[in-house]
Amino acid sequence: MSLSLRKPPTIVWSNQPPSVSPCVSVAKATLILNPKTGRYASRRIRPARELASQLESLGVEVELKLTQAPGDATEFAARAARNGSSNVIVAGGDGTVNEVIQGLAGTSARLAIIPRGTGNVLARELGLPLDDEQAVAVAARGKSRKIYLGVAIDDSSNERRFFALMAGIGLDAAVVRRVQPGLKKRIGKGAFWVSGLSHLATWHPRPFTLEIDGREYKATFAAVGKSAKYGGDLAITPGARLDQPEFEVCMIKTTSRLRYLRLLSYAMRNGIPRDDRAVEFVKASSVRAHGDAQVQVDGELIGHLPMRFEIAPHSLEIIVP
Repeated sequence: MSLSLRKPPTIVWSNQPPSVSPCVSVAKATLILNPKTGRYASRRIRPARELASQLESLGVEVELKLTQAPGDATEFAARAARNGSSNVIVAGGDGTVNEVIQGLAGTSARLAIIPRGTGNVLARELGLPLDDEQAVAVAARGKSRKIYLGVAIDDSSNERRFFALMAGIGLDAAVVRRVQPGLKKRIGKGAFWVSGLSHLATWHPRPFTLEIDGREYKATFAAVGKSAKYGGDLAITPGARLDQPEFEVCMIKTTSRLRYLRLLSYAMRNGIPRDDRAVEFVKASSVRAHGDAQVQVDGELIGHLPMRFEIAPHSLEIIVP
């Protein structure tokens, strides 16, 4: 789709087929925008037109796609990659970014992020600007950085879910399940703290088993980390790196709620002590877990154990400053 600075860009709604762009000598990209994300929910269409115009002014011809339902961002991203789009730009929160990653995993398309959510965890981990104008400039002119994705595989259905940051087994997955969308919209990441502390008060930890490199571990919580910061604030897998094809796995074995609060206080400061007897850290490229526990990836609840967690076979190019 060709856009002009002299008039607002035409919006291609999610229920319309993609248009074919004329062959011109400018950069081209698909811009996927969630108009209901976080603090921008009330502004809807206007910021979509503004972003497209800003990209056009920087020499990027965009085809604009607005999501209307869960799964739209994944379909738009996959279709863009199939149709030869080399750059896919997503404007939204962590959930929308994760959906786009599902559509781009295994393709050669590059991903650019304009953060517009409440947490913007991946954007912060990548050092992306949170200001719209600066983020648009990076999307138009930034350089590529290769990251390795993780993939969670349900042992029962063989369904796969890619993740860029972490998979959480046990306590934090239960916390994600309890977060109220209305509260999240009002107070952002604080909703996870409200949910977490209220859940911890009545939580009865149930151990599950992890199999890593032929060895079994028991845990009541495990983080399969691809990034150093957990949820943007907590140092739970500080040895994990986006650009390395391996996980850092943090496993907590205690069943004491007070011990969990103590470990949480460490995670909020310098990180969980590696010499704590209730905690074990390992590096791995493959993890299998089974038992009675829920699983979340990148803040999205995806199901229950048993699951496998592996490094995805293809890396993903992300545009960064």
